[in-house]
Amino acid sequence: MARLVLCVLALCAFGAYANPTNKVEKSLSFLEFNLLLNLQNTTAVNIFVGLLENNWQLPRGVPYAVNEPYHNFETVTLFNILYSAMDYQTFYNTAVFMRNNVNEGLFVYVLSVAILYYPETQGIVLPPIYEILPSYFNNGEIMTTAQRINTHGQKYVEYYPSTYVWDNNVVIRSNATTWPYYDYNVPLGYFTHDYGLNAAYYYNNLMYPYWLGSHVVPGLAREKCGEYWWYMHKQILARYYMERLSNGLGEIPDLTSFLKEGYFSGLQYHNGIPYPSRPNNFQLDQPKFDNQIGAALEYERRFYESIDKGFIVNSQGEHVNILTNEGLNILGNLIQSNSASLNTHFYKDFIKLWQAILGNSLVKTYYVNDVTPLVVPSALENYQTALRDPAFYVLWKRVMKLFVSWQKQMPRYTHEDLSYSHVTIKKVDVEKLVTFFQQCHMNVTNHLWMDEDEVKQVDDHTSVLVEQARLNHKPFSVKIHVESDFNKPVVVKLFMAPKYDSYGKEIPLHLNTENFLQIDEFIHVLSSGESVITRESSAMHHAWWGKDSSSAFEIYRNVMEKKWKPDMTQSIDRFPARLMLPKGRAGGMPFIFMAYIHEYRTPKVPFGTGFDPEVSLGLGSGARYKIDETMGFPTDRPLYEYQVKNVKNLFRQDVLIYHKHTPEIDVPHVD
Repeated sequence: MARLVLCVLALCAFGAYANPTNKVEKSLSFLEFNLLLNLQNTTAVNIFVGLLENNWQLPRGVPYAVNEPYHNFETVTLFNILYSAMDYQTFYNTAVFMRNNVNEGLFVYVLSVAILYYPETQGIVLPPIYEILPSYFNNGEIMTTAQRINTHGQKYVEYYPSTYVWDNNVVIRSNATTWPYYDYNVPLGYFTHDYGLNAAYYYNNLMYPYWLGSHVVPGLAREKCGEYWWYMHKQILARYYMERLSNGLGEIPDLTSFLKEGYFSGLQYHNGIPYPSRPNNFQLDQPKFDNQIGAALEYERRFYESIDKGFIVNSQGEHVNILTNEGLNILGNLIQSNSASLNTHFYKDFIKLWQAILGNSLVKTYYVNDVTPLVVPSALENYQTALRDPAFYVLWKRVMKLFVSWQKQMPRYTHEDLSYSHVTIKKVDVEKLVTFFQQCHMNVTNHLWMDEDEVKQVDDHTSVLVEQARLNHKPFSVKIHVESDFNKPVVVKLFMAPKYDSYGKEIPLHLNTENFLQIDEFIHVLSSGESVITRESSAMHHAWWGKDSSSAFEIYRNVMEKKWKPDMTQSIDRFPARLMLPKGRAGGMPFIFMAYIHEYRTPKVPFGTGFDPEVSLGLGSGARYKIDETMGFPTDRPLYEYQVKNVKNLFRQDVLIYHKHTPEIDVPHVD
């Protein structure tokens, strides 16, 4: 494998930290940048020029934090410049200038968001973030070993821990579950440290940045940003809970003044600064946290009070009813405190406060030129690393209680809301569900410096891969036996939930609704009479699941060999389909499988309006969804047994998930 340069790969992926001696001089003067580039947002350009002239921009080589207000100001400025480019060539030239003059982490983030939204970059494939900035996904020991290999080549490989040569690549074995330098067990390390999962969370937060609003991208006013944000975290929390149960762990702890589980990530920023850590038995009632905790609790109280009243107060002082179907999106925008929030002055962001507290992040004490703060964000404060910290799930369990409080205020679904009299599900056949671990490889060569020969050849003499065991499952099929009295398109949904809690007690349906994980959703044309709907797991690539991203090398090779084709099943907004099933247990672990068929309601704006779904996510189009309903319906509100009784288009049954040990599975490399 080689580090190769191609358009966005050259800009976004390769060379961010390649050669400390190759300090690229500014290709344009400030005046040239201001006058020669065809940019519409001259205000943003002038702000950026002022930052450069006064050396107020975030320096290169230091950690970047999108949630830090000053860093975020520069983020918004750079995005506005790129998004205002009159044509693609201007966009590209501007990106080249930024690539050479702004902080590396800031550049990668801004360029990625801009590519997702800029009209003329639709269809451009972003290389995986774990190949662009691998230090966010591998601990300091692995990255140090990679640097030694880069310096000495393959001659000392046998002396490094857990390394071997494979097809002229040096492979470093990684196992977050058994890494010896943790002072606690990490039985879920294979899940929380999965680089595909963490990358998906990063990209999902790029899709609807909290700082991007409809005043810049008008179509965002038609998007369900707050609802999507809620749904994403509901899915993640439900999936994590099932993984805890698969490993015999207890319930997700509540957030109190005492956090038993600490977190030492072992991660280092690219400049060698270690991530802040949180010791075990972490006490939150410390004087340094008093103001932050007090503020967070007050902001939460405001939300609960508004939910109890059934309305929120917008920035004009008007009452806005939230006990409607649109209330979920309104509430999500408020809690995220994004640009679509109806009142950011009163309903403030308490989540970022908790992230700083639980992450035990370092307090800002140094400013560049007395203006630009230097910060060291914790794992919780980076989208790429947040899922690694168990405190993430503790925090989000608390946040979800706000949404559950709103759901309880909403009218319960009636029998008429849930039933579809024309359809009866007779039975559901689910093929045996088996999970296993598979060895996969991540290329971390982009983190390494290139010597003079490699720079000339634009090629690495040795590529360094990191091997990680990742959860996967055997292909399976679901057959739904249906009786219908019409020929009509319907919506078919598949869900999964735990049957028992960590105490071995069966979870009542109304309490278990929040644990239902949606694994599929598709439109199917039913035939009159009896029929069988067959769905293969390989086809379960609805708006949530997808294939793992192709590597940058594979993208480049396919382009050069003219084999590249758009593949939206690899879309960056999707989480790895191989994580669809929880691990289960060797002897089988019971879960609830639910199939639900209901009426197909066309969206107000037809899907694909204003964009090509074959190459674009359609962000800001207001036409991203094929169905007009709340995400996750009918599990978006608590369901009671009496509600689903005699609902013939809803079918539940128990299934077992078996885990097969890796040595029994054919994997790419096994010693």
